[in-house]
Amino acid sequence: MKRILGFLTLMIVAGCLLQASAYASGSLSTGQGISARSAYAMGKALTFQKLVCPSCPLKAADLTKERAMSLKNSLEARDAASKPGTPDDEHIAVLCPGSRASDCDGKPDEQELVHYYLKRRFKM
Repeated sequence: MKRILGFLTLMIVAGCLLQASAYASGSLSTGQGISARSAYAMGKALTFQKLVCPSCPLKAADLTKERAMSLKNSLEARDAASKPGTPDDEHIAVLCPGSRASDCDGKPDEQELVHYYLKRRFKM
């Protein structure tokens, strides 16, 4: 009887430990981190919602590799004292946390997401 009781206790403890390890395996969302795939998708969506659209500063035909490089340089220098001096310095201001962006509280850094998208899309 002691053997059976000991075996059942061991099985219950093992079951609890296995369940706890399943929760720690990454099967649950654990924070606000954004995966690379999500960052690319979000950056692409923001690019075509806020920078390249019929009512946006740039048109679809304007988004060439050279223009993407200019945007990338402006995004990289956004916090620097001196800017690259391209027209895109002003265009990126519509992205959070830019000076012309609105309702940025609680949103991810849109400029960073667009920067990530441009670097991957144009292989820079």
